[in-house]
Amino acid sequence: MDRYKVGIIGAGPAGIACAIQLRRYGIDFLLFEKNEPGGLLKNAFLVENYLGFPEGINGRRFVELILHQIKNQKINIINEEVLSVSYKNNEFHIITNKDAHRVKILVVASGTKPKILEIPGAPDCQSRIFYEISPLRKTKNKKIAIIGSGDAAFDYALSLSKNNKVLIMNRTRSVKSLPVLIQKALQNRNICYKTNIEVTGVELNNDDLTLYCSKDRVITVDYLIVAIGRVPNLNFFEKSIKQKIKMLEKRRKLYIIGDAKNGIFRQTAIAVSDGIRTAMEIYLSNGF
Repeated sequence: MDRYKVGIIGAGPAGIACAIQLRRYGIDFLLFEKNEPGGLLKNAFLVENYLGFPEGINGRRFVELILHQIKNQKINIINEEVLSVSYKNNEFHIITNKDAHRVKILVVASGTKPKILEIPGAPDCQSRIFYEISPLRKTKNKKIAIIGSGDAAFDYALSLSKNNKVLIMNRTRSVKSLPVLIQKALQNRNICYKTNIEVTGVELNNDDLTLYCSKDRVITVDYLIVAIGRVPNLNFFEKSIKQKIKMLEKRRKLYIIGDAKNGIFRQTAIAVSDGIRTAMEIYLSNGF
């Protein structure tokens, strides 16, 4: 079991920013990521509020630039899934699907996980139901339905509409998305937006995914994307550590940052700021 000064769980914008700043201080760290780096940023249609990109930048292109920066900094990402984290003998014990590690300080930048669609038929249709759009990036000439009314729903629709027909379904008339995203979607001929429509069941019929909706409506699509909200991804914490979180944060041994901490304030710029600030606090507060 190896032992490092700092462990970082998650290689999204927050975790990577923290790692780059720690590298600048010469502090050893382990950076874990179970999937490809970049977090949800890779799904973004266009990031328009990050300084330095006056025309905005596509999410996947942004991730490519970040990966190039990681390579230049010689930062190694450990492609392992963190299964559990405990705290004993003044150390964090990290168990992954491949190994075990110990660190003195832990940075949790694990992001969020989607709220799961719980309707009849959903468990039997998992091959056609997605919670982010990366698996469908290369899809063409398909009909795709999206459930949701927030930024993610409209952003996903804009990304997929280049080569597909997209239907956004809002179960109410209330919209939570940014006005700029709504306006772009409504002006897009490949996107249809419907309100007061709720999916009550799904069924896979041959090559079609059938959506049973309110008011006896039936809609047939190829794929369904669910964007009904996200919650912090902290399931790897063992029960014993959950009772110590506030104490460990106060002692500056544990930092929960980025989307895992910030609720509705899930913005790349905020996550990056969290990562850099956390690395600075680690350096200044722990005698490195």
